[in-house]
Amino acid sequence: MNICKAALTVAKRHRTYILFYLVALSLAMTAILFQSVSDTHGSTPEYSPSASRVAVIDRDGGAGGIATGLQNYLGQTNTVVHVDDNRRAMQDAMATDSADAIYVVPKGYMRDFTDAASAGRAPKQLRVILKGQDTQDLSETKVSTFLSNLRTAYLAGNVVQDGTSRVDDSAVMHSAVREVVRAGHSVKSDSHVSVVSTHRTSGNASATLVFGRSLSLGSYPIVTSMIVVIAMVIGAFSVESTRRRMEVSRTRPRATGFGLLAACAGIGALVTIYYLLLSLAVTGIMTGSLAGLALRPVLLATCSMAIYVFFGISIGFVLGRLAISASAANGIANVVGLAIAFTSGAWSFGSSVMTGPVALIGKLLCGRWYLDAIDRAMGLGTYAGGASSLGGWATSTGMVALFAIALVCVGLALGSPKRLKERSRT
Repeated sequence: MNICKAALTVAKRHRTYILFYLVALSLAMTAILFQSVSDTHGSTPEYSPSASRVAVIDRDGGAGGIATGLQNYLGQTNTVVHVDDNRRAMQDAMATDSADAIYVVPKGYMRDFTDAASAGRAPKQLRVILKGQDTQDLSETKVSTFLSNLRTAYLAGNVVQDGTSRVDDSAVMHSAVREVVRAGHSVKSDSHVSVVSTHRTSGNASATLVFGRSLSLGSYPIVTSMIVVIAMVIGAFSVESTRRRMEVSRTRPRATGFGLLAACAGIGALVTIYYLLLSLAVTGIMTGSLAGLALRPVLLATCSMAIYVFFGISIGFVLGRLAISASAANGIANVVGLAIAFTSGAWSFGSSVMTGPVALIGKLLCGRWYLDAIDRAMGLGTYAGGASSLGGWATSTGMVALFAIALVCVGLALGSPKRLKERSRT
């Protein structure tokens, strides 16, 4: 009990770190949450299709009006730009972002098109030049639709009522092009897109989102504050003067270890309660009520946060056993906290946007596992629209716990550097 009280006294002496790393940073994260959620939900949702900058190069001399019709058709939903018909101009357009896609109508295309249509074959696709070889553009779908509709219109106009075929394919093609472009304008003007509400009320969705994102943004202040404070507490009992006093006292080493663990657990519990109350308060302020929060997801998310607090404690425990200085602990805590925030996707509101090596680093630092556990518990991110997944949540939370336990074992095996030196001498 005396060791636990002494450890808590050490933590109290370093309350400046708690006020800065936990309280101040958590309030800063709350301000970010206010801004991001208000930007997302502050206006009526609208749908606007992605507009590309496209160019059409005509090498068929305007035969059948295909190139001009394609320009008009693409211009209904895209921005049509002019690009000269030479290799240098097309390369410059791609390099300077003047165009997203360039479509080339080759020489003799109208004749090939009419022959294929008459023979019952699909029309030949146009050559397209994109910014990258592996990229795609939404305008490609529009071009395919234009050619498909043009083939249908041409075949319909190429047959008169008595069954005989018209001779002037160019005139028929011009007429078909005008019909397709006119139909495109008609569909665009008659189309209306509206956003309908789901069975869940907006208040419920908003409360769940705010609470979950508050816990996710807490990944940085939680782990940073725990690393610094626990490193200072454990380090205070690893210095030579304190260690010698403890060796000559009647306190057993096992009792010392349990006392330190009890102090760390008490600090972690206070931090967990603080951030839970803060998240609930923020949710109530931003949504006007906590009625939208279901008990089961909140309990699961809070449990994940408690395990994540334990993870921060384990890092501080290792650093404290190494008896590093306060400046070194501050530096390591900030580096680890920022790395977790960046690689986990906490500051980009979604772990799914972090892929490749960044995702691997996020998993090794446990931040990605923590965010995945919160998303699974609250039904956010890629798990939106479904109930909380207990199995997936347990897996992600368990990974955080395993990392924390492993670090504690490392800290217990290390001991303080000076004690290791004495052991080597003996």
